[in-house]
Amino acid sequence: MPRIARFDPEPFFTLPHRTSGPAGAPLHNRLPFYRAYAIGLPSHVRSLVLTSDLQGREAGGQNRLLGVPVAEALLALSREGVIPAPDAVFLCGDLYDYPDCRKRGGTGPVDEVFQAFSAITPEVVGVLGNHDQMEYPEALPDNTTLLDGEVVGMLGNLNVGGVSGIVGNPNRNQRRTEDDFLAALESVTDQAPEILLLHQGPTDPERADRRGDPGVALSLETGFQGLTVFGHTRWDWPWLISLGEGQALNVDGRLVVVLPEVDGE
Repeated sequence: MPRIARFDPEPFFTLPHRTSGPAGAPLHNRLPFYRAYAIGLPSHVRSLVLTSDLQGREAGGQNRLLGVPVAEALLALSREGVIPAPDAVFLCGDLYDYPDCRKRGGTGPVDEVFQAFSAITPEVVGVLGNHDQMEYPEALPDNTTLLDGEVVGMLGNLNVGGVSGIVGNPNRNQRRTEDDFLAALESVTDQAPEILLLHQGPTDPERADRRGDPGVALSLETGFQGLTVFGHTRWDWPWLISLGEGQALNVDGRLVVVLPEVDGE
């Protein structure tokens, strides 16, 4: 069972990009890349990548969704020996922004992001956020899996489950009632995957300012022992909390490269 043991306190890389601002004008930001260290990873795994809420466009002239240059940056960093080549990438949703970054909360197709990550790693597993759509889901590469109430086996002996979307009006994109969301969540956690991917995650029971869904928090606290990875709402440090016998990690607006913890460090 993977368990995060520690983080490096500072990002080892940042990627410039544009993102929609609150007043109809783009903001210029940098996406931080962090290293984390985990025990319990499969013995052959060199690194896993976790990220969510890549809502933006690249800084250059091609204007691709932010996830595309993120994938290219990971490939370059691995070729330079800064990080091991990722064995898998886990995406937790909200990967879209308008081409002109004119308004926060745009909804649109994110196919190109999944295609980009599929080209740089053997396995891509993700859930969709409430701002994501798939234009051609049937065209996803064979090494890419979208989850919404399922559990898949990967990397030899690692089971990963996921639930897409958020709690909300079922008539809107990637939303379902709280009862339906929790039923889907518990159908996954009942299968005891080692890693759970969500877009909407739990509240932090210890800190009211760390927003999320309290029903999700209660469900995970009482019935899940693995690592939950999620986004949707931004948390300041620390992003990792304990819930019952499990852990929950918020990767909204950041990328985390998970490496095996080395004995003695």
